[in-house]
Amino acid sequence: MTHGVHVRGSAARRSVELGAQPVGPALGAFSVAGFPDLRSSVDAFVAYAEHGAAILEVGAPAADPWLDGPAIAAAHRCALRAGDGVRITLETVRRVSARSHAPVVVMSYWSTVQALGPQRMAAELASSGATGCLVPDIPSEHVEQWVAAATEAGISAPLLANRQAPYDELGIACRAATGFVYAPAVAGQRTGYSAGIDLDSLAAFVRSLRRIAPSTRVLTGIGVSTPTVAAAVVANGAVDGVVVGSPLIRAFAENGLSRAAELVHEFAASIAQPRDR
Repeated sequence: MTHGVHVRGSAARRSVELGAQPVGPALGAFSVAGFPDLRSSVDAFVAYAEHGAAILEVGAPAADPWLDGPAIAAAHRCALRAGDGVRITLETVRRVSARSHAPVVVMSYWSTVQALGPQRMAAELASSGATGCLVPDIPSEHVEQWVAAATEAGISAPLLANRQAPYDELGIACRAATGFVYAPAVAGQRTGYSAGIDLDSLAAFVRSLRRIAPSTRVLTGIGVSTPTVAAAVVANGAVDGVVVGSPLIRAFAENGLSRAAELVHEFAASIAQPRDR
């Protein structure tokens, strides 16, 4: 119980399962709440779960989505035309969690969390049915505060492992993260990058993360542009799963939900083969 907001039992249980169960490789499907409109975004997330997505990552619409490339940035702008990004996010999560058992993890920039307040943000997300919230740009000095707020609300607090951060900052993020650590497949790039991944470099980075936090799952994204690339990343033994966003948003915008859902199935099938660790 936080600020008078009740944490639903199912959400709390699923948030624990996301971090504790050795499920993998997992496919995370990302889109922006309210893109291209509220009803369509909800239908998309539900369809993605039905077609193999193990995690639904809901982007909170932001005015300055600095980590995102053109496709996702355009989705943010589109969603914000309908109004307040937090309201749209909470309603999206509420409707998706009512229709799907897949864990819903929100991706929100720190400015959004800070504006609402960490405790209130975590509590309202939990009340809406979210199982976690990834804040990729949280300043290291606020990590402890945010993780505590999330834990109190009963949701996980995945964190970004910045490949360009000093080792001490990387250690803070990895040790504090709950649910999973998000490791960019390439350094210094935005979402939608498709020029290739150095698999050996990614594997070495992930090994360094596991030395810091051995029991925390590591998911990757940014540069995982096709099912073939996703298969190579997972087969390389580096990660517990991949998160895909830009390819799905482009497919949805250009060819409709049915094609985007088919693409989710293709990604899920590509990483479904057993692998050694």
